[in-house]
Amino acid sequence: GSACAWTTWRPTSSSVAVPGASCQPGPSPTARALRLEGLRADGSAALRGLLAKLPPPPWDAEVADGDELAGLLTAEGFEPYAHMAVMARPVEGLPRPPARVGLTVKPYRNDWGDEFTAAEAAAMAGLAAFREMGQPTGYEGAEGFDAFVVAREAGRMVGFAQAMVPEGWINWLGVVPDARRRRVGHHLVAELARAVRDSRGTHLAALVETGSDAPAFLRALGFAERSRRTLMIRRAAAG
Repeated sequence: GSACAWTTWRPTSSSVAVPGASCQPGPSPTARALRLEGLRADGSAALRGLLAKLPPPPWDAEVADGDELAGLLTAEGFEPYAHMAVMARPVEGLPRPPARVGLTVKPYRNDWGDEFTAAEAAAMAGLAAFREMGQPTGYEGAEGFDAFVVAREAGRMVGFAQAMVPEGWINWLGVVPDARRRRVGHHLVAELARAVRDSRGTHLAALVETGSDAPAFLRALGFAERSRRTLMIRRAAAG
């Protein structure tokens, strides 16, 4: 496994609406920006009216491939920053990872924060959304946040994974470069699957960058692609 999964998000604020357009603004999980969750607009005038009611940019939005909204956003100064795929599989039947001597998977502890931050930077380097998000991501202090585990080997942290339970959304998953292709990611996903199953969840799902190693890694574990999306951002005005 490699740096591979991305975040899901739960809205935290009220909807904003004008005739023909609406969204639910809140912190973006993938950029230093205000996420316009559930954004809809019937045309350019409606979108412009909605944006006028929001705090100043940066703003970002997740748009399904083929949605005409992408063109409307482009006309308003948004640009794509990451191309994503939604992948999912049932919890039952996930292949068992082979035993690996010296590798342990343990619940995350906040006193590992500095070590985690270094491992996270190494594991997520090269991902477009991670560049937009930057550090700190908040996971360094997320002990006990649903299912959150780390892989340790030879006295160091080599991977991490976090998922919502019972929903099964994998929010954060990465393996440091020199530990990849040694089934570390497989062990992490298997532990998330156990936690989801124990909480009576039925599926695992992740939003991953299409240009990364993530889709191939998840396909090897029986995940199938469900849809594609584009993350788009309008940056803050210079000066």
